[in-house]
Amino acid sequence: MTTFKIQKEPSADHTLPYPYFADESGAIGRQDVWKGNPTQVVGFQADPNVHSIDLLWEDAIQDLDQASGMYLVTIDADGEFVTHLTPVESVTVVALTGGEVR
Repeated sequence: MTTFKIQKEPSADHTLPYPYFADESGAIGRQDVWKGNPTQVVGFQADPNVHSIDLLWEDAIQDLDQASGMYLVTIDADGEFVTHLTPVESVTVVALTGGEVR
């Protein structure tokens, strides 16, 4: 299974927000570290004021650079969609099946 790191852009004080880690299906892991609420990556939006998914997760992982500058959209266990208002800096592969790390 491949693990992807979704890193949002630094805040105004130049600190990096804790990244999201998701697998190929979009399931968000490592919730134990930061006690997060979202469970699934849905995709990305170009404009957070327009409620549409411009880039689905399954398309984003085919070309990771597409998500840069877009806004992450997740869903939680209650079925609530959330658009994260900090743009995505990058999406990268951090682990592949068999433990290989990039």
